[in-house]
Amino acid sequence: MIEIVECNEHDLIELSVLWEMMIMEVMPDATPKPDWWIKYIQAFMAHNDYKCFKAVINGVAVGFVDGSLFADPSIGKITAIGLNFYVLPEYRGNIGTRLYLRLVREGKKRGAEFIDLMCYKNSLELWNKFNMDSVRYVVRKAL
Repeated sequence: MIEIVECNEHDLIELSVLWEMMIMEVMPDATPKPDWWIKYIQAFMAHNDYKCFKAVINGVAVGFVDGSLFADPSIGKITAIGLNFYVLPEYRGNIGTRLYLRLVREGKKRGAEFIDLMCYKNSLELWNKFNMDSVRYVVRKAL
């Protein structure tokens, strides 16, 4: 049975393993720093506008999603921002949909009128299937 449960700071070590797997899947040459990610997420958790949910099967996390609310001055609306979203490959499909919908419900409940998702270039095609539009881009150059 799949459970979607809200996460807290005690879940971050377990989730950091999934986060690192996500990074290595989308950027195989990366050098992820899970301890940095944990500190980054702890800073988000200090604010009431952040939520994190994990999918659990038999006591083991197989996926997670997190996000925050943002008062977007460019559109004058509250926007739910999805920060990280990952499901182990062997569990993709229904679990990913359930995690996404939980984040959407939470955003709506808290006043969001839009949802923006941070995603990697290779997952844009997936999100286009969900009628998501690309509205911003991040460009990167080594210094």
